[in-house]
Amino acid sequence: MNSFVREELTKSDDFFNGATIGAAVIGAGQMIFWKQCELKVYKTGDEKTLIEKIEKCDGQGIVKRGTTLVLEDGKVKQE
Repeated sequence: MNSFVREELTKSDDFFNGATIGAAVIGAGQMIFWKQCELKVYKTGDEKTLIEKIEKCDGQGIVKRGTTLVLEDGKVKQE
């Protein structure tokens, strides 16, 4: 079972106005949107053991409880 599933981005460029650059997100069921980020997925509490690496891309996905997501370089917003 994947701890994080990347989906195709459904937001326009305007959505990312005022977005942060990069982020570390501890999962609580929130939806994350990103543009041109590299993602690293960890189990919360064990951030030294990489579960998955996603190459630089655009996308969105729900960060479930127990998952920590590190987004590097690009724009990030969450809902």
